[in-house]
Amino acid sequence: MEGKPTYEQLEKRVRQLEQQNRARQETILALEESMERYSDLVDNASDLIHSVTPDGSFLYVNQAWREALGFREEDIAGLRLMDIVDESCKVKCGNIFKCLLDGQPLDRNETIFVGKDGRKIVVEGRCRTRFVDGRPVAMTGIFRDISDRNRNEAALRESERRYRDLFENAHDLIQIVRPDGRLQYVNKAWRQTFGYSAEEIDGLSIFDLISPDCHDHCRKTFQSVISEEDVHYIDTVFVSKQGKKIIIEGNACCKFQDGNPLSTQCIFRDVTEKKKMEEELLKGQKLESVGVFAGGIAHDFNNLLTAILGNISLAKMYLNRQDEVYKRLEMTEKACLQARTLTQQLLTFSKGGAPIKKTTTISELIKDSTSFILRGSPVKCVYDLADNLWPIEVDEGQLSQVTQNLVINATQAMASGGILTILAKNVDIAPHNLLTLSPGRYIELSFRDEGAGIPQEHLAKIFDPYFSSKRTGSGLGLTIAYSIIKKHDGIISVDSELGKGTTFNIYLPATDKTALVRKSDVEASITTHGRVLIMDDEEIVREIAIEMLGYIGCETAAAKDGNEAIELYVKAREEGKPFDAVLMDLTIAGGMGGKEAIMKLLAIDPAVKAVVSSGYANDPIMANYKEYGFCGVVPKPYKIHELSATFGRILNEEKGRTAC
Repeated sequence: MEGKPTYEQLEKRVRQLEQQNRARQETILALEESMERYSDLVDNASDLIHSVTPDGSFLYVNQAWREALGFREEDIAGLRLMDIVDESCKVKCGNIFKCLLDGQPLDRNETIFVGKDGRKIVVEGRCRTRFVDGRPVAMTGIFRDISDRNRNEAALRESERRYRDLFENAHDLIQIVRPDGRLQYVNKAWRQTFGYSAEEIDGLSIFDLISPDCHDHCRKTFQSVISEEDVHYIDTVFVSKQGKKIIIEGNACCKFQDGNPLSTQCIFRDVTEKKKMEEELLKGQKLESVGVFAGGIAHDFNNLLTAILGNISLAKMYLNRQDEVYKRLEMTEKACLQARTLTQQLLTFSKGGAPIKKTTTISELIKDSTSFILRGSPVKCVYDLADNLWPIEVDEGQLSQVTQNLVINATQAMASGGILTILAKNVDIAPHNLLTLSPGRYIELSFRDEGAGIPQEHLAKIFDPYFSSKRTGSGLGLTIAYSIIKKHDGIISVDSELGKGTTFNIYLPATDKTALVRKSDVEASITTHGRVLIMDDEEIVREIAIEMLGYIGCETAAAKDGNEAIELYVKAREEGKPFDAVLMDLTIAGGMGGKEAIMKLLAIDPAVKAVVSSGYANDPIMANYKEYGFCGVVPKPYKIHELSATFGRILNEEKGRTAC
């Protein structure tokens, strides 16, 4: 039997209990300090922290939670978790809550809380459930307010959408290209221009699109773009999926990362039509510069030809047709007429070469002009001319000249023989067409040969003055054709492929006027009577005009300029011997010409009958003579039957003093 503990044992036990008590107190104190630090940490955390019971009642919320949602301590007791969840998230949050009760943790969840004032807060958080004896007692969630982040992301998405819409709907052609040349992105305008779908872009290289003759230049430019942080100007030719060449120009730059190229960004414009218009303008400027020179030559040359051709035609009148001299004169006359054709070609370059138009159909004119050139040629012509061709207003001589030049061009291309096909049909040109024509009715005229074709590098130059790839060519034929068609408000273009021939296409505007029946020239002179005043600054022209008009029975007088002509006209009226008609040169060197003189004569005598004549003019008077008060027109050089036909019509009319 154990004895009672001694005093020493009891004292020792007391000391042990005291030590254990002090240790327990120190532990409790440390735990309280730890709990206080944890409570401060949680309460002062910037994240939103709450703890709820399985029924959704709040056990605890930290200060950040209260400040974000606007609830006070006394508000928390009456709240449930679903009271602060937005309607759009309640179903999702209910399912998540059930999962938490089953012990499934939630590492990341995005939802929307609703504050006391109704403000919505987008939060992202993690949730855990604490269990006691296998039963859930509390669910703790730590959330972060991501409203600003979501707004920024939404703003970024909206910005990206706007920029994508901007790029996608831009009229410019936009492309992003990888450093290896493969396309990464192209916009709608790009796809529409080059004919590719969005699916076809994947794997397509930019070098698959570049015209073969631009490959070397573009590869060098591309290497420069991906090597330098500069903006590069690009001017090249692409080929569409359908094989159409498209001229583009624009800028390209490269985006780099750590010194390595990531992609090139390019913004282009389709300038195909712009380049065509520039080429048309350049051709017009070239023609205008040549025209100043050509017109002056034509004027002087035509005055000389007027005297030569007039004397020849007059001399023929005194000879028998069977006479050998008559035949020689006829041959000389033909040579002069060929020279007149040359001056007409020169005049097409000048501003004064305005066409003297009349309404006609072109079928017979085309056939006559073609057959004249093809006589003795190994080339066969096949006509495909529509029966119901609309009338057109043209200068028949100039259009015949165009036809002859194109036929000559075809015969030179088919020196060993071949078939020239000439087609003509009616066409309606719609607005905004690629031909740069005004909308309306046109005649389309095509000349198609089977020659060797024209090299691509020459196609852009064939209408230029003095350009020719032929050793015997003058380089004027196609330029003349271009100028004539231009002055008829039409266009002429060319398509050619080596080994397959060449086709020239002409579009001329149709008219609603009725075509006149074409008549052959009447060589016989018409005898008439009357007094005619001749005004011309060239003495040789005045002399031959006096001779020819005298031959047909007219009494004549001559003046060297407008002032003298007016003086003679007034004097004749005062003496009771008025002139029945006046022949007026349009251009007088250093004096009053026909344009000014006719206005003064009309003021003196509104019934004056005047005929205008010129070898060159700086305005369209020759083509629109009636608008300026003239009764007729006789282009230089002229033959006697042309002069007699015009004055015979005027002087043989009823002798009434009425204006023309």
